[in-house]
Amino acid sequence: MIEALIHDPLVITLALLVVGVVASRVLFRRHPLGRAIVRVVFLLMLTLALLYAGIVPYQPLQPTGVPVRDVVHAVLKIAWWLWAAWFLVGFVRAFVMVEYRPHEARLVQDLLAGLVYLTALFAIVAYVLNLPVQGLLATSGVIAIILGLALQSTLGDVFSGIVLSFSRPYRPGDWVSIDGTTEGRVIEINWRATHILTGRRDLAVLPNSTIAKSKIVNVSSPSRIRGTTITVAIDGRSPPAVAVDVLEQALVNCSAIIATPAPSVALTAINGSAMEFGVTFFVADHSTAGDTQNELLGHIYRHLAAAGIDLAPAPNMASPPEEQRTRPQRVVDLTGIFGSLPVVEREAVAASLKPHSYKEGDELLAPGAVQRSFCFIGSGVASGRRDNGEYEEELQRLGPGDHYGDIALLTGAANIVRITALTPVLIYELAGEKLRGILEAYPETSQALDRCRARRQAVITPEPTAIDEATPPHPLRSRFSGWLHRRYAPAASE
Repeated sequence: MIEALIHDPLVITLALLVVGVVASRVLFRRHPLGRAIVRVVFLLMLTLALLYAGIVPYQPLQPTGVPVRDVVHAVLKIAWWLWAAWFLVGFVRAFVMVEYRPHEARLVQDLLAGLVYLTALFAIVAYVLNLPVQGLLATSGVIAIILGLALQSTLGDVFSGIVLSFSRPYRPGDWVSIDGTTEGRVIEINWRATHILTGRRDLAVLPNSTIAKSKIVNVSSPSRIRGTTITVAIDGRSPPAVAVDVLEQALVNCSAIIATPAPSVALTAINGSAMEFGVTFFVADHSTAGDTQNELLGHIYRHLAAAGIDLAPAPNMASPPEEQRTRPQRVVDLTGIFGSLPVVEREAVAASLKPHSYKEGDELLAPGAVQRSFCFIGSGVASGRRDNGEYEEELQRLGPGDHYGDIALLTGAANIVRITALTPVLIYELAGEKLRGILEAYPETSQALDRCRARRQAVITPEPTAIDEATPPHPLRSRFSGWLHRRYAPAASE
């Protein structure tokens, strides 16, 4: 009997199968494609060997009367079904896609893989163990009911995850708000829960069943543009039209606000002591909304202060007295470099200023001009731009209290920036001799101006990014850099 078993082709096939599996794991450990090809070859060989021995995989196994041979046949048949299931799952994962959506495709692949392996299990029970599948299904149905009641919450999360994956209210990378209580960026979606990184850098893990019942606001869809509305309360003694004009100029002063959709100012409430305005603006990315709001509030304060308009007093507080200072005095007070000057000196500076009015689109300062005076923005907004060879790049927007002309005035260098009025602009001009006298008499003012000049110079001529010489350059980057050098170096030399 032992000799007969040794010469049995299926026994030899089983031995070769075991040796082949071990060899493929050892020889192709780092070559998944090679290991997959070997497995497909063994599946074909096993199929041919079973058919040659008269064993059909999808028919019940017939006993031979020799227990060892029956065990070998059963093992080979089980191996065939498992190998066939593995082959189908590999095919599913390689070719089943859902409109090129990786997350949904992976979910469908997992469901189909589970169905394939479950089918292989029932086939093994029916065609190898010769057990009635109906009884197994009935028993598994009872077990499924028990498990379903025990795992009701978990199964709810799983099925909610399936619904969320196919309905796609959000995807990894989106910024979402769940019921207004949890807000952050989605970093992972799995079968049970969604992982959200909040603005405070905390990781919130929300069950999918909870999210499916909640109000979901996807800030990143249909675009990353984010709109925000802030409320500004202004003293009621100012005319509403004047206040609206000043708030609109503050919106123009904030360069981070995009032009489309257009920002707006709306009068929302008015009474005897105050007016409330809703200021709505949009930013290109929701992550910059907070910084842009802070910048806008600063511009609103400066524009209102320059126009002599007070913010509304707090409840149960008396209104501030009427503004007695002139606009030049208010503008000098807003200028940071003069903050250390005595009040008398600031008033003298304001008295010596000469006003100049410009219309929207007028050029305040041209490239190549040598500035002989120090200029302040009294009202309105101006834009400082520099020609970079292809287009004019905006470097800075100037509002009330901002100034220009100090670099050319003190160094004698020609101006390289074009300053243009974005709105009707009022400019105050201070003579160069007057500024030099102030800088000589008050070192604090000179130091403040030096710091301001350094910040502005850094914007006009930013320092090149340092490159770590120890890190070898990427070949593609080196090739692209060489092409740029060959393309533009001759033009630069000319």
